[in-house]
Amino acid sequence: MQLTVNIDDNSIAEKILWFLNSFSTQGVEVNKVIAKNVHKYKDFNYTDEDIEKNWKDIIMNSQSDADYYKSELYYEERGEYLVEKYK
Repeated sequence: MQLTVNIDDNSIAEKILWFLNSFSTQGVEVNKVIAKNVHKYKDFNYTDEDIEKNWKDIIMNSQSDADYYKSELYYEERGEYLVEKYK
């Protein structure tokens, strides 16, 4: 059986690796540890590999600053900022 596990916290990952390696005498073999940095942008998660392979598409499909300042999100965030500032 092969098992793939995604763990965000490195300290937990080290403990799980230690635990799995403790079963090496019973035939459990840990072949490879793959560390991926995941970058969250809005609702999307990008790994370093995704960014390296698709960087041009990511940039071309992202909103420009001009689009942001015309968006409802800008006015919502600006309104929240002003309310907090002048409380």
